[in-house]
Order: sequence, then structure tokens, then C-alpha cells
Amino acid sequence: MSLPHWEYFLAIESDLENCSRFVEFCPDNFSTYSLEFARIIIASGSEFDTVIKLLCKSIAPRKRPNNILKYYPILSSKYPNFTLFEISVPRYKIFLHPWKDWSATTSPAWWSRAYNKIKHERDKFFKEANLFNALNAVSGLLCGILYYYKECFHGQAEIDSRHAPRLFTPSLNFHQN
Repeated sequence: MSLPHWEYFLAIESDLENCSRFVEFCPDNFSTYSLEFARIIIASGSEFDTVIKLLCKSIAPRKRPNNILKYYPILSSKYPNFTLFEISVPRYKIFLHPWKDWSATTSPAWWSRAYNKIKHERDKFFKEANLFNALNAVSGLLCGILYYYKECFHGQAEIDSRHAPRLFTPSLNFHQN
């Protein structure tokens, strides 16, 4: 079974993991920004946009949402706990809730102030290309892919240990959602 979104996630995650050689992943460095973090945020946000459109199409085939605020009601109608999803980075004792502030009227800060601002106004908002936003962007992508595969494969998509994430661990309550 081909899992192209998973393979792309692993490549992005690997790029982020390589950054840990230069910037310690800890709260003291969350505001550290770089070109590499910008690239990771843009790649993660763009891939999430692709995956979430596919997930929304599977949930509501007749609807054609075209932005994050329009995805929310479709996704939350089937997965009301999506925004509660927790991702940990055990190696660094970091816990993330990348979608906690998402609602029908508000997108998470890492999406609106980082992904969109970096994509459209990088000259003004380059400082948003920081470690904290990169961690949230990649973990947010992981959430989207896990739900997409849950929807498409009815929870039967097997990710063997050779293809498991190296940094991120989803919360244990994912299968209850």
C-alpha cells in the first residue's frame, strides 16, 4: 500500500530533526527563527492543506471547502475532538496541541501568524519562522494525516516500526476520537 502523505511527513520530520543539531529543542529556544524553520512550516502547512481537503471530501463529498475556516465545520462534525489532539516530542519532553485554538472563526496562531504570514509576507514576518511554529506545523500535519488514514483505511493503515515518526508520538486517545 502506497502512503505518499506519510512518506512526505517523514521527510519533513527528518528535516526538522536535523535542526536539533543546531538549535536545542526547548522552550528557551522556541522563538529562534531560521530559513530552515520557514521551509518546514511552509511544507507542513501546504501538505496539511492537501490532506485536509481530501479528508473533508471523504466526510462531505458535495462540499468544496477552500480554506482552514471552512474545513473546520466539516472535520469537527465527524471528529469533534480533533482540536484536543496532543502530540509529544518525548526526547525533549515537549507536548503540543497544534489545533487547540482552531474554531469556525479562528485558526491556530501557528497557521495564521506563521504559515500564512511566512507564505505571503515573509519580508515582514520572518521571525514567525521559529522553532515553536515549526514543531506545531509538523505535529499539526501528523494529526491531519492520522485522521485522513483513519477515515480512508478505517483504522487499518499499518505503519510499521521502520516507518514510525522519530520525533513525534501521538496521544494514546487517538483511537477513541
